[in-house]
Amino acid sequence: MRIGHCLQFRDFRAADLPVVAQAMGDARVTQFYGLETEQTDAQAIAREQLAWYQEQAAQGTGWWQATCAQEQVLGAIGIYDRDDDGDSAELGYWLLPRHWGKGLMRQALRQWLPRAFEKLKLHSVVAYVEPENLASMRLLATAGFAHEGLLRECTRRGQGYASLHRFSLLVHEL
Repeated sequence: MRIGHCLQFRDFRAADLPVVAQAMGDARVTQFYGLETEQTDAQAIAREQLAWYQEQAAQGTGWWQATCAQEQVLGAIGIYDRDDDGDSAELGYWLLPRHWGKGLMRQALRQWLPRAFEKLKLHSVVAYVEPENLASMRLLATAGFAHEGLLRECTRRGQGYASLHRFSLLVHEL
């Protein structure tokens, strides 16, 4: 059985700290993650991330879950910053590099997004992707997201500004 056929999703637990720290300590994972932190230690960053995931859920503004196979955490998928005015939220995800290129996040999006739309009563989900992140742009296109355009130098990254492609998926396009 291929691992993609047996993906499960669950809320993060304190015991997931080591795998979240592994991801947050890997520059390949965080390069395009848009991580905003003053922490430099992967464990501290992971604690911040887990607290943020819980805060989003408690406030009803988001929902993050661990993406698992055979009870092993492979990555995360979530929506956050719910906008009540447009019944919209942003999509985020990460996957440990050893699982890249296997179609797992494509499968995760297909399985998880309908649940997220329903749970948070969303009309749309948007994703912002840096132009250099070709894998994410391909992923979103194959998942049915529409490319809406490029927002030029719209966000700070370090000492400069980054442009972001905007993608969206409407509830009736699931």
